[in-house]
Amino acid sequence: MPKRNEILQVAIMVSTSSAWGRRIVKGILTYANEVGPWHIWVSSSTESNLRELPKGWRGDGIIGRVVSNDLAEELEELNLPIVNVGDVPLNGYAFPCVRTDDAAATKMAADHLVNRGFKSIAYVGSSHNPNPLWYGKAFKRALEKYDLDSQDFYLEGPFEEEYERLSAWLKELPKPTGLLVWGHGNGRFVVDLCMSVGIAVPHDIAILCGSYDELLSHACFPALSGINSPTEQIGYKAAELMHRMLQGKKVPAETIYLPPLGVVDRLSTDTLAVDDPKLVKVVNFIKDHAFESITMADILKEVPMARRSLERRFMQMFGRSPIDEIRRLRINKARQLLAETDLPMQDIAEACGFATYNYLTHVFKQVTGSTPRDYRKKMRVF
Repeated sequence: MPKRNEILQVAIMVSTSSAWGRRIVKGILTYANEVGPWHIWVSSSTESNLRELPKGWRGDGIIGRVVSNDLAEELEELNLPIVNVGDVPLNGYAFPCVRTDDAAATKMAADHLVNRGFKSIAYVGSSHNPNPLWYGKAFKRALEKYDLDSQDFYLEGPFEEEYERLSAWLKELPKPTGLLVWGHGNGRFVVDLCMSVGIAVPHDIAILCGSYDELLSHACFPALSGINSPTEQIGYKAAELMHRMLQGKKVPAETIYLPPLGVVDRLSTDTLAVDDPKLVKVVNFIKDHAFESITMADILKEVPMARRSLERRFMQMFGRSPIDEIRRLRINKARQLLAETDLPMQDIAEACGFATYNYLTHVFKQVTGSTPRDYRKKMRVF
């Protein structure tokens, strides 16, 4: 354990060549600046090689993306505190780990596609490592509450070798289909492939990625929707665990799962798989006005029809009432603002269509099981 007031030396073995890696590092640095000073060495290329550490490095601990048994064995031999931010399960190595709650992510994905009205759902993953396989199984479980299943495709080789097989599979999917793709890189490949074979995105196939990159998700057309991982929070929590270990405190060798921040909705899922033109008008009206003081009377004024008929048709299509849909959109926006901004609670309530913070608290706790303040504290760890 370092001496009191000694500058801690921590290595971050996470590649900064990706947005994910840079956000992990940002979270770690935020914590280090709060409790420091820490002297930090950061990998600029790969996270999988201890030989990249500076010659003669005598650090106090390592935060890394540990995704192979070989690297885990090398790290274990250093006899230093190690915190893992990798997403690949490693058997036999007792490192504390912080990662995204993929079960929660697949539930968000299922909800997002079903809320667009899709009855045909599909998944594209990879057979190269266990995580996308597990992700696909979790997605199937998430769809069970809707009595739906997914048609699955697993890449068995490089994209170039899978072009013909994946093209044929995409062509055979019912249209329209809501498609979850593991990783925004795979998502970009699927968009390119759809474009080349004449499949319209999002109208024939709506594509949602299991991750979101603020830059690369916009580098194709249409821009890709994706699950927004709590990456900076993971880095911050990993640094907090490292600090506790360096203070001689006991930290259980277990995995801490942080829920995603939500779905970033872009053009690749901007469609409705709904044949009923009146329901389409209702959904679009709700989407445009959910954060205003609208009621069923306002909806029926925009789309004249019997209230009971509207509620019945809406329930049959989406499994909830129009008022429930308004509440869902408001709570999702509240989640986003609580996690990503420092806005006062009353301002958040008004931005989400609630007259008072007390009313927001009542509805938010009904839906999520926690108060807005508790949710912000959990998600805004820095």
